[in-house]
Amino acid sequence: MSIVRVALATQLLFAATAACAAVTCEQLGEIAYVTERLRDSGTSLAEVMQEADRLEAGKRFSDGDMLAIRETIENAFKRTRNTNETLVECIAKRKK
Repeated sequence: MSIVRVALATQLLFAATAACAAVTCEQLGEIAYVTERLRDSGTSLAEVMQEADRLEAGKRFSDGDMLAIRETIENAFKRTRNTNETLVECIAKRKK
């Protein structure tokens, strides 16, 4: 993994662990953004998911939060949902 990929992967971990409480919409948006950058720099989906595995191993997030994080990574990587769409959708769900 190149130095750029390592830096971006570290940013992904930081975005998700910045707060120890439930994952926020802003964190999911940041995770989507970093995932897009990792994808664009040539990192595979499997490598990005390894970062999610590290988060899960740290047991800082609930199962529901980890599901949201993994879905965000997969959707951003596969271009199903971009950063803005991730953020808007999350905020809309939480307002309900």
